[in-house]
Amino acid sequence: MDGVAAYQAHNADCVIGFGGGAALDVAKVVGLAATHPGDILEYVWDHPQVRPIVNALPHFVAMPTTSGTGSEVGRSSVVSENDTHLKRVVFSPKILARIVFADPELTVGLPPAITAATGIDALTHNIESYLSPAWHPLCDGIALEGARIAAAALVTAVKEPGNLQARSDMMMASMMGAIAFQKDLGAVHSCAHALGAVCDLHHGLANALMIDTVMAWNLSSAPAKFEELAHVCAVAGGGQGFAAWLRALKRSVGITGTLSSHGVKPEHLARLVEVATADICHQTNPRPCTAADFEALFKAAM
Repeated sequence: MDGVAAYQAHNADCVIGFGGGAALDVAKVVGLAATHPGDILEYVWDHPQVRPIVNALPHFVAMPTTSGTGSEVGRSSVVSENDTHLKRVVFSPKILARIVFADPELTVGLPPAITAATGIDALTHNIESYLSPAWHPLCDGIALEGARIAAAALVTAVKEPGNLQARSDMMMASMMGAIAFQKDLGAVHSCAHALGAVCDLHHGLANALMIDTVMAWNLSSAPAKFEELAHVCAVAGGGQGFAAWLRALKRSVGITGTLSSHGVKPEHLARLVEVATADICHQTNPRPCTAADFEALFKAAM
């Protein structure tokens, strides 16, 4: 809302989003709130009396400085409620950026831990969108290539931060994941959204802490797709080795430990299960998830 006040005070006609996924999502709703009445949460897609976006929006330019969410090519803005910290989504093609400057040089100064966490986020988007049982062959092709690129480039981007080829590859993998996940995501993201809301974990880190556990659990529901993912990611052992490969990849980029070592406590479990179960992403997980399943997954990742 401070951004809205600044926009109006300067009689602006353009919003430039510069930063990671959260910053770009803020920029989208600054432009929306500056030109429309009411609270921004009244524009989230599942509001009981959702307001329509009817006025012209400011010219929006996106300049991502991370390679994770792909928000620069996304049709949504994720905002958190102040009281519950639950993530809500404003969704409309009208909030798409008019111009995107996907410049890998803007990511060179990103610290290794954030490069790793955002990179795993990009990889997760590609993996989960491909595994989604929804039908969208175009997204499947993008997701597979995005996963291949991320799998080949992530370690180099973390260990050689000035390597522009690796940085460029990760930026493309991030954008491809965001394009592919219009096909929807899965249980990893439901878990990550819960961990963000309840324990304030960084979204990419939360995905990283859950992805191997959830993928091992998903394997029996989509064996052919896991074989294809293993092929494009050059995983030894095929689909059966995919979860182990993810664990090794995390270690190689410095993401170690369990949920417990990152501040998640047993007393958080009931609320985590509640939020994850209510999250929409797992509705397109290849294996149906119940509250009991989420409890088991969180415990396994502890």
